[in-house]
Amino acid sequence: MSEALLSLNGVSVRRGSSLVLNDVSLDVASGQLVLLRDKNGAGKSTIIEVAVGLLPLEKGEVLHSGDVLIDASGRSKRPKSAFGLTLQSDGCVGSLRVEEHLLNALDLAGGRVDIDPWLERYNLAHRKHDLIAHLSGGQRRKVAMLAGLLPGFVGQAPRILLLDEPAAGLDAASRALLVEDLHKLRNRGNAILLASHHTDFTACATHLLTENSMETNEAFEESKEITDDMKSSSQKNNPAFRTGFLLNQRTLSTVASNGIAGFLTLGILLALVDVSAADSSLMQASGLFLSAAFAAGLVGDNMVSMLHEHRALDWWKAHRQGIPNSYIHGLFLGAGLTALTQLGFDANVSWPLVAIGGLLTISTMLMVRWMDLATSRLARPRAAFTRILTPILILPFALLVQWITDSGLL
Repeated sequence: MSEALLSLNGVSVRRGSSLVLNDVSLDVASGQLVLLRDKNGAGKSTIIEVAVGLLPLEKGEVLHSGDVLIDASGRSKRPKSAFGLTLQSDGCVGSLRVEEHLLNALDLAGGRVDIDPWLERYNLAHRKHDLIAHLSGGQRRKVAMLAGLLPGFVGQAPRILLLDEPAAGLDAASRALLVEDLHKLRNRGNAILLASHHTDFTACATHLLTENSMETNEAFEESKEITDDMKSSSQKNNPAFRTGFLLNQRTLSTVASNGIAGFLTLGILLALVDVSAADSSLMQASGLFLSAAFAAGLVGDNMVSMLHEHRALDWWKAHRQGIPNSYIHGLFLGAGLTALTQLGFDANVSWPLVAIGGLLTISTMLMVRWMDLATSRLARPRAAFTRILTPILILPFALLVQWITDSGLL
């Protein structure tokens, strides 16, 4: 037997007071398809999420190609080889177009294949340039499914593919096509872990996992005359940066959230603070000029909230290759607010201070974003009000103002 591409060794996972997984062990080698077919609530989705390192372990470890991905001590590493992933909740952002999400999945895998034949195959060609939010539930599920399948056709090296209910909402014809594609992927040497209650996949599964016991599938039928002539090309870019930029351009989320906070702060300052106050004290002036940029940063990165849609944040986190952000837009917003504040107080624009204002906004955004991401693994992340910790950021802001005063930038 070849070396396992995916291994779960004695994994136990607790959610609240309940032990969801208890001492689960399995190995998925190249060319194998392991079907998780327990009844609902038996932990199929939990096994998929554990296999990509999304859940903390109480015991055991998860390995990708023999290297530890995550273990019970909290150690976590980025996998050396990218994988394909379909979550039960799609993992798609509604404001992205169909082709954009699929290209993200391919770029995370390190290469690209022509997606047009796949869109045609699953009757999505006419929706290629549509926003995912405008798709029906079944069409959205097809996009999520393809995002998990297509990385298996990139390059020659076998990959791990983790598919959680990929056929949910699909009609019988689409499920039959999916069975054929799973055969192709397995024949390429990919290791596939599939969770599904559909009986369609029994015939293409080499092994079955039921109640923590893995056994050879006696009903497995080898595919016949299924050829694979897929061609892929290497691709090096940053899909997380590209996606963050696209979403900000399309939704204006940074302007709508951070920008409004900054402009409101600027308006209050101009309404309540005498313009001559900026001349009375150098420290007071620098504090006034940076207040709007600081307030904009305190809102945090709205991209995190956007990615909570259909668990897209978990989809990005699982790949460990970056999470879309709003730093570029935050930089320009903070710089612009700082310049406007100086003009509003009839002061000469200090370009070094403008640059500091932009950096202040993104650094504050970064800290608040870190607070938000720190709770994202909880069952109810928004019930943990980490934003009550944001007042501690006033101290570094005050230290920055003191440094500006001492350095003579104004």
